[in-house]
Amino acid sequence: MISHQIEALFQRSKTTLHLLQLHSLIIKIALDHDEYRLSQFISFSSSISLQFCRTIFDSSPITPPIFAWNTLMREYSKSSTKIESVKLFNQLQRTELKPDKFTLPIVLKSCGHCLMIGTGGSLHSMAFKSGFSSDIHVSNTLMRMYAVFGAIGYARRLFDEMLERDIVSWSSMIAAYVHCNLPSDALLLFQSMKLANEQPNSITLVSLLGACTHVLNIRLGRCIHSHIVTSGIELHVELETALLGMYAKCGHIEQAFHIFNSMADKNLQTWTIMISGLADNGHGEEAVSLFTSMEEAGFRPDSLSFSVILCACSHKGLVDVGRRYFHKMVSIYNIRPTMEHYGCMVDMFGRAGELEEAYDLIKSMPIEPNSVILRSFISACKHHGIPCANENIRDILLKVEPELGSNYVLASSLSFLFNCNDANSLRSAMKEKGVKKLPGSSWVQPLGGSSEDSI
Repeated sequence: MISHQIEALFQRSKTTLHLLQLHSLIIKIALDHDEYRLSQFISFSSSISLQFCRTIFDSSPITPPIFAWNTLMREYSKSSTKIESVKLFNQLQRTELKPDKFTLPIVLKSCGHCLMIGTGGSLHSMAFKSGFSSDIHVSNTLMRMYAVFGAIGYARRLFDEMLERDIVSWSSMIAAYVHCNLPSDALLLFQSMKLANEQPNSITLVSLLGACTHVLNIRLGRCIHSHIVTSGIELHVELETALLGMYAKCGHIEQAFHIFNSMADKNLQTWTIMISGLADNGHGEEAVSLFTSMEEAGFRPDSLSFSVILCACSHKGLVDVGRRYFHKMVSIYNIRPTMEHYGCMVDMFGRAGELEEAYDLIKSMPIEPNSVILRSFISACKHHGIPCANENIRDILLKVEPELGSNYVLASSLSFLFNCNDANSLRSAMKEKGVKKLPGSSWVQPLGGSSEDSI
């Protein structure tokens, strides 16, 4: 009878006050010594108050069972304090309890998020020694962790050594290649996946669409789209966003916009990618209009959203609009400008010939401008035939990237317009330092595609 009553109270608990009352009852009837009830209480309380849950955990009169440890570590791994999951695991190792096959994936995930490569490597060794490395879930999590670290070689070695693979294994390895900016390797692995008769799921397709976007492979992207339609794969916001992003990046803006308008559900990333696609394909005014619609729909723009719209204003020469958005970002949305935001503004002012305003903005930056901003400003001075507002700008550029020959060429070409002796001294400095400007190059993708562009 008491068991059923406790079960009902667990279900009815919604606030921290409820948990306090329930905890008092549990102590009163000595259920805090019951491993099952303690685990159950920790599980319920963790979704209401992680801080309260930790208090119960630490004050327990018995050592909580491994299920309770896993529950608490999992909640920490999903919180803003992921490092606590790793700390709790270290505490677990000082007890007589042994981690199970559910423990390591939780902690490995936290190591990846916290970029704790040393701890992650130690956990890999522990998994191997304890026999958990043969567990497919552990191996899949290890792959994803190494991908986050950028250690793609370790991830692929793990993949190749797996005696058993599931769709998560293939999807994780493909996603790892995309994450490490190796889209061609992702597409090659997909070909191996087809040979293994493993059917892709929606998560695999999101990664594949990301690879197609990187290499601008519209043929394969269309094949994936066709496969989604003909196979009846359920569309969700991540998959539809990946689709419209692929079409937009490949220049098929009408198809991207068609997908965007047909989406029943959109998130901030969806809006931002669509705005970026419009801006990149020369539709700056439409990008500004869509940004307004996004705000009206109740979405709060983030730092990336403002980078996209400021870039659109720069390319279309919408100086007043860009200036207004920059002010709005700071004063209304309380977003601190990053180097990218400043770069967009300097580029916008430079293109419009507003060099004095660009220079004032550079001087007011709370951080030292990077080489991209400096090159943008100097190039604008050269383009408009106006002497650089301050020669220190040029000197800073050569100090930031002294090994890049194109910086000397840019600085000397500007100086040549106004001071031949200064230009010659820069050319001489290049020779003395052995700095050379690499010749320009371009990459042209063939239109034909290959016979492998199918799914």
